[in-house]
Amino acid sequence: MEYISTKCAICNTTGNSDVVHSANLDEQSLSVEVFSARRLPDRRHYRWVKCRRCNLLRSDPILNADLASLYQKSTFDYSVEINGLKLAYIDITKKALSPITPSGSVLEVGGGNGFFLEAAIDSGFSSAHAVEPSIDAVQASRADIKKNTIIDIMRPGLIPDNTHDLVAMFHVMDHLPDPLDTLRVCVSALKPGGTFVVAVHNFNSWSSKLLRRKSPIIDVEHTYLYTDETVRKLFESAGLINIRTGSYRNRYSIAYLIHLFPFPNKIKMRILTSSLGKLLQMIKISVPLGNMWASGQKP
Repeated sequence: MEYISTKCAICNTTGNSDVVHSANLDEQSLSVEVFSARRLPDRRHYRWVKCRRCNLLRSDPILNADLASLYQKSTFDYSVEINGLKLAYIDITKKALSPITPSGSVLEVGGGNGFFLEAAIDSGFSSAHAVEPSIDAVQASRADIKKNTIIDIMRPGLIPDNTHDLVAMFHVMDHLPDPLDTLRVCVSALKPGGTFVVAVHNFNSWSSKLLRRKSPIIDVEHTYLYTDETVRKLFESAGLINIRTGSYRNRYSIAYLIHLFPFPNKIKMRILTSSLGKLLQMIKISVPLGNMWASGQKP
């Protein structure tokens, strides 16, 4: 498998960058298991560089892989954390829409098993739709969500233009090989005045600065990482206005926080598969892990 150079998604330049982290890959780095949701962090990652012109961080170079196929075959394995994710994502959505209350049609890109869309319907949206590549995740979704889910990646022509009041994408933008192209497709799906909202990892967060290359966000699945500055630039390039950003708190079990912490996976597995690990799955806490949300409006 060959390596290909990547370009800055904002200024469209190749090269013109400084190395932030050197690569750490092996022959298992592009497997279905690695590309499945919420796997144990294993510190596999490409070389990370920072664009000198616009400060966007990206993996460069990357292996020329069929990402659509990897995500289609990936597994759904984060069900114990769904309630906390629901609360976080619907709170982000309400902040993005404020002072307007949730209503109309919502489309989630990378919807997993549709847990956010369940919360969206409960919050006031009249219809919910999704684009999700993982067959396993879609099969686990609620019947009313499943019938309105397209098993695919977001691409031109998949969703009719001007059809949704909100398009949401939670922790998907970090994975996209061409984020600006995908954002433009999402904006096209919005009705005029509609809102686009994302959640992403914040490279400038305290956890990223503290853990550096040991941070779980430095990962082979991630092609781009963002800051407040670069996500605003990307949104502006996609044609969005009235851009808002902010941090948010995650509500996770103590077991999942152990899952993220940078110590050997053998030790983690001993804890997580024990009776203590099962108990720790039930104890939920709210913590600022270093994630951010951003929203913008279609003119």
